[in-house]
Amino acid sequence: LVSKDLLEKFNSYLAQVYLTIGLIQGKTLLPLPPQRLETSDSTSDKDKAHIFEGSIITWTRQIRNVLNQDPEQALKMGNDPDPLTEINFWKKKSENLNSIHQQLQSDRVKWILKFLEQSKSTYTGNFTKLQKEVHAARLEANENYKFLRTLEQSFMELNNNQDFTTLYEIFLPIMHTILLIWKHSKYYNTPPRLVVLIREICNAIINKARDFISGRAVFTMIEEGEAKEACNKLQTAIDVCTKFKDIYFEYKAKANGGWKLTTNALFIRLDSFLERCHDILHLTHTYVQFS
Repeated sequence: LVSKDLLEKFNSYLAQVYLTIGLIQGKTLLPLPPQRLETSDSTSDKDKAHIFEGSIITWTRQIRNVLNQDPEQALKMGNDPDPLTEINFWKKKSENLNSIHQQLQSDRVKWILKFLEQSKSTYTGNFTKLQKEVHAARLEANENYKFLRTLEQSFMELNNNQDFTTLYEIFLPIMHTILLIWKHSKYYNTPPRLVVLIREICNAIINKARDFISGRAVFTMIEEGEAKEACNKLQTAIDVCTKFKDIYFEYKAKANGGWKLTTNALFIRLDSFLERCHDILHLTHTYVQFS
């Protein structure tokens, strides 16, 4: 009994170490039970089944964590991610699910599942369903990443653009590509996917606008007698942000009713930013007039 208990705890420890190594590497590694159990005659089938079922419980928890990952998580947590975050999310999820699929296809996993099936374990039915979910989610993640990669260069230009006054030139190719993805992708053509992507693009535009003219910069310019220049910069920021909304609505019309999304869901932060810009512009105009 002591030997059995000690081995069980030791194997559990080894599984946790293997699992942790995977987390450090950014991968989902499914810990396998000791290989000796597959050929051991000293361990009863009942004990083997118990150990294998423990492995399946661990795998199920790990796989569920990957399947439950959602690109909206960053937004829900109150962060303001840019669109490259979306591409990185699907890249990581795609790699993770491909790795899990490959591990589930290994001979050892198949042998364990077959053994449990022959032992009439109640765990095999649910795990078979989970494998089908992995297959479906893997296809979705791989395709989403494949399509979103076509936007990677444009999003990098959006983030790294040094001349804010020409930023609007990137909006048209971005929106055109999004429409093509919407039309040709099997998975990336639902309102939730589009909402997240548009909101992330808005975040990137806001970041560039704040680099171009920040609140602190406005008041510094007023103090240094450059209030008119501050007005011009604020107006430029408003014009560029509004241009993105105009191009979105232009392509919404081309989507032939496919983009049935409320404006508030898409532009809640951009509209709030524009409202603040208009307020500061009004204040600065008033200062210029009194001067």
